[in-house]
Amino acid sequence: MSKVRRAGSRKAVRRKTKPQSAAVSAPRRLRNWAEAQVRGVRYRMANAARFGGLVVAGLSAVTVGGLALFGQLDDVAIWAGGHVERQLAESGFAVRAVDVTGARGEMAHAIVVASLITDGESIFSIDPEVVRGRIEAMPMVRRARVARLLPDRIAIVVETREAFALWQVEGGLHVIDRDGVVIADADVMNPPELPLVVADGANEAASEIVDALGHFPDVAGRVVGAVRVGERRWNLRLESGADVKLPESDVMASIAILARLQAERGVLRLAAESFDLRGEGDLIVRALPDRAVAAGMREREA
Repeated sequence: MSKVRRAGSRKAVRRKTKPQSAAVSAPRRLRNWAEAQVRGVRYRMANAARFGGLVVAGLSAVTVGGLALFGQLDDVAIWAGGHVERQLAESGFAVRAVDVTGARGEMAHAIVVASLITDGESIFSIDPEVVRGRIEAMPMVRRARVARLLPDRIAIVVETREAFALWQVEGGLHVIDRDGVVIADADVMNPPELPLVVADGANEAASEIVDALGHFPDVAGRVVGAVRVGERRWNLRLESGADVKLPESDVMASIAILARLQAERGVLRLAAESFDLRGEGDLIVRALPDRAVAAGMREREA
């Protein structure tokens, strides 16, 4: 009797994979070997670089430590800095000119000398702030600015102090600016044509009295000097030798009263010892002692 097999009952036949030939697998093995070699080289190079960096850092630390231990570090730094500056100067960055703006002639020359800048030094060795300090230390200089103009120029811009008045104190005569700063000594035998202020503290308050007198030329023309009294108020010394005693405050208003009385009555022509304006709106004239005795009086109001 024949056997009948049902459809689908046949067992699946597994297909066997044929082994790759040596000719096919050899290129892959070669590629894998090459990649492994490259990775190895990179790893060794990275380790070598790290090790080399550590060695250099260690040697640098030992060198710096040794220099510091023997006190030579500053000398080496100075030598290195000087060498660099010389190289820069030789490359064209050397100072060849110093331009001064705001001063002329002898004053400009004095500023260049005070700056201590020398021809041919490296422009990068110039510290503008240090130079500014040297220049502002000069009596005639109020403010200064200093800048490098690469490759070879230094610019100095100054604001000078202007002569404002003469200050007489402790037997000396000095030229001062509006702020009372002494600019120079004056020749006592041949002083410049400037208003005169006298006594301690007169220099610091000079602008008050000089400006006030500037508004009243009829009074200012008779004043030979302003004396600071107790560093709090002024006496005006007139050509006649009389003193005008001003109050501590309202200096301008007091001189205005004096100017009006001079214009109306010519009070400053009186032979008086003093004119006292310290009262509220009053002028008290003190006559010369000999004339006061002859007239039988001491004071009178004008």
